[in-house]
Amino acid sequence: MALRSLRLHRFRNIDQAELTPQPGINLVCGANGSGKTSLLEAIYLLAHGRSFRSNRLDKIIQHDCDDFILNASIDLAGQAASLGIQRQREQDVLIRLNGDNLQRLSDLALLLPVQLVTPETFKLLLGGPKERRQFFDMGLFHVEHQFFPLWSKLQRILKHRNALLKTQKRYNDEYAYWDQNLAVLSFELHSLRLRYVEALAQALQPLLADVHWAESLELQLYAGWPERVQSADELQLLMQQNFGQDLRLGHSQYGPQKADLKLKAQQQAVEELLSRGQLKVLLFALKVAQNNLIYNYGQKRPVLLIDDLASELDDNSKRHIFSFLNTINSQVFITAINADQVLPSVPEKNPALFHVEQGQITKRTE
Repeated sequence: MALRSLRLHRFRNIDQAELTPQPGINLVCGANGSGKTSLLEAIYLLAHGRSFRSNRLDKIIQHDCDDFILNASIDLAGQAASLGIQRQREQDVLIRLNGDNLQRLSDLALLLPVQLVTPETFKLLLGGPKERRQFFDMGLFHVEHQFFPLWSKLQRILKHRNALLKTQKRYNDEYAYWDQNLAVLSFELHSLRLRYVEALAQALQPLLADVHWAESLELQLYAGWPERVQSADELQLLMQQNFGQDLRLGHSQYGPQKADLKLKAQQQAVEELLSRGQLKVLLFALKVAQNNLIYNYGQKRPVLLIDDLASELDDNSKRHIFSFLNTINSQVFITAINADQVLPSVPEKNPALFHVEQGQITKRTE
């Protein structure tokens, strides 16, 4: 079980509330504005240290209050651990695990793998490469211990090289040094990403086995440089040859920071071929497949947050989407205006039912 209990204090329109979810599916119902999305936001914040609704955590604090506090009991290596987050208006966020301060958000992210599905999550398929990089790197972060140290080194090298582009206008030994390091680490990271995307494609197959348009589905990882470049030496040479253009752009145009995941069906980009309902099915399948990989290889029980997705789905798409939950190895939170929108499609016979009204959370027993 990932999240054992959660207490919220002065969090948006929730003055004080407590939730004890079950390990499987948890259905949270309530009218618009009742606080059900705020509950998902609190769980997301526990995992990421940031909100998916606002860039400013002080905006989450209730009006006329000084802070918000989240207290949770989470599963950590089979044992209960206490996790707390506090944000005062004029101070930085304070994060504590079993009473000890956590200094880095990466340490927090390791504790609780949380994915989110909202109507805005369509950016994963329709948005730019950054959305898709964040998606597969999130999964890789939880299943491959080499990923984060390698990714951090690359970020430092890219930051240094981009800063150098603003001060040093001629290619010299300093550029050659950083380019060599960047090229070597780029191929190391690409190898990890490639292996992960292949595993993700395999995890998708059983989910989409009875979906006709998915028979030809392909996941193609673009490395961040031309396919003809097959070694670190060739990548370093490419960066040197394009140094002048990098100077004009003010940033490095080749490297893993430009990677992308291209999804195709019938050899066409999925966003050009599939309907909106079909894209929702694919989006949901990607999230469930990634959760299953995190569970199987990362040895963690992930959490999947689904915010009001069912209200926009036709019956056929809803049938496909909720059938994926038959195979998911995750704790799931689903919000809906009323239970009748979702319950007929939920595969689990006895999901936990919660009702939210004016910031109060109550468990339903019927």
